[in-house]
Amino acid sequence: MPISEDRDTLTRSPLVTQAATLAGVLVGIALATYLQLEPGKAMALAVLCLLLAWIVVDGTPAARRAWALRERRHEAPAASWRRIGTKLVGLAALLGAVVIACSVFPFFTQSSAVRWFIEAGHTTIPISIALVGATILYVAVTDLVAAEPDDYLNQVGRAVLMQDFREEDVLFALRLLAIKCFFLVLMFSSGIAALSDLAEKPAWLFPSLSAAWFEGLLRLVLLLDVILAAGGYIATFKLFGWHVRATETTALGWLVCLICYEPFFPVISHAFVPYGDGPGWESIIREGSVVFILWSVATLFCTVIYVWATVAFGPRFSNLTHRGIITSGPYRFIKHPAYVSKNIAWWLFAFPSFIASGLAEGLARAGMLAIISLIYLLRARAEERMLSRDPAYRDYAENVAAHGLLAMAKRRLAPAAPRV
Repeated sequence: MPISEDRDTLTRSPLVTQAATLAGVLVGIALATYLQLEPGKAMALAVLCLLLAWIVVDGTPAARRAWALRERRHEAPAASWRRIGTKLVGLAALLGAVVIACSVFPFFTQSSAVRWFIEAGHTTIPISIALVGATILYVAVTDLVAAEPDDYLNQVGRAVLMQDFREEDVLFALRLLAIKCFFLVLMFSSGIAALSDLAEKPAWLFPSLSAAWFEGLLRLVLLLDVILAAGGYIATFKLFGWHVRATETTALGWLVCLICYEPFFPVISHAFVPYGDGPGWESIIREGSVVFILWSVATLFCTVIYVWATVAFGPRFSNLTHRGIITSGPYRFIKHPAYVSKNIAWWLFAFPSFIASGLAEGLARAGMLAIISLIYLLRARAEERMLSRDPAYRDYAENVAAHGLLAMAKRRLAPAAPRV
């Protein structure tokens, strides 16, 4: 459902959108597997199926309502078309900046996503030509239905054409461009690698409840996550209510977010906090034992909760942005279910190894993982500071504090005294 401009909150549980999200990504993976596509094409097909599911279930009804509720403007058609042309100039300039970045910086030039796009040029060129026409149509329709058509694209176009422009809108566009470009390449590349692993080591080829079987399920769940994330970074369509309202502006907010991803996290993890370097589970927990199965199920359960949080976002998922306040799914119970479940899964996965390492080394490695958990705590705080500018988020935070998981636990542990 579209999110109102003044109260960016989803007030009811969008179960249909969540079901469409899961269906879209699973159909995409199944089709890619059935057609035996190479990982790049498989990732593209999975994302396309996801986007189509979102557009059919969530986007099309939102666009119809936006068109029906559009305000009649008292302006000459020529002025509207000039603005649309200016927006297209701004969009072309931003896309040009993406091409330059992907051609210069090693993070992009060495990524599997960019390499696949270049190698698949004979396929992507006709698709790109078709997208040009769709983009022009989309920009024109969005301009007609927008309550305020003078958006950041118009301001970027004005800046390129050397006209007066709002600096804050151009800076917003550049921040948004950096976020979309970095994370889309990262998620698409991660999806290519995960699909390659799925083709080589699918979970269903291993004995049930074995270590390889659990690891295969974890890889499959995380594959769902990166496909959903890649779709979210593409689906920033204002016509459907999926656009970005605000971006993170503080250096700390950007730092604690980006440090959690490649290419930054592997460098820090191996050089400063190599908590994963140690003995494996088999030295403490025997594979196939009851403890092993329960521990593995708990780790897998936390990972599923993590992906459920991504599913709850649907087409509005992205980092460092405000795209509407999500109150459904696991967000009904806790403000940061993805971070909490991910960190619990990490601790569950690493804890047996900490014990097997001995007291001194185990405590040292646990301290290293604690540093990573602290980074996620700082990341959560930074997101709260950004989102708290929206009164809808403050209302949501108060509601979770009063009725969320921790509040329910407190009421169970300390029930109110009986009335006399």
